[in-house]
Amino acid sequence: MNYKICYEEIPLKVYTDGNKIYKIEFLKTCKENNIDFLAEFLKLLKEGRSVFFIDFEKIDPSIRLILETVYKIPYGTVTTYGEISKKVFNTNDYARFVGSALSKNPIPVLIPCHRVIDRNLRLHGFSGGLTLKEKLLKAEGIEIKNGKVDKRFLINL
Repeated sequence: MNYKICYEEIPLKVYTDGNKIYKIEFLKTCKENNIDFLAEFLKLLKEGRSVFFIDFEKIDPSIRLILETVYKIPYGTVTTYGEISKKVFNTNDYARFVGSALSKNPIPVLIPCHRVIDRNLRLHGFSGGLTLKEKLLKAEGIEIKNGKVDKRFLINL
């Protein structure tokens, strides 16, 4: 089953198998909005719990650990590609690999790759584009000036 919703005026199509969410696509327009599903989507996004959950089993095993780590970044905060690399590989040498893995994220927004920035606090790479990445971060209350995130929102994992 799939649901079309508008989150912060961002049109999304969310694919589910029962209560498992396995894919999200960005749409060009939002002509319908499933209010009940949107409420559960927001609970999962902000609180990490809902009647729905992320189906990590359908995610490519080569990137699953990276995406599971990114999923744990709290709402309203950001971290860096290098920090994800340190958490997963015990070195920040794989920051570029992390970026590559995030480009394959089948569940953007809920697996919040938009919360990952470069080491200079700049927005970098996002399947929906940098304008959309900035919009998602600002919707979470994160302050951005001249393409850089305010360091108060940066966390280490």
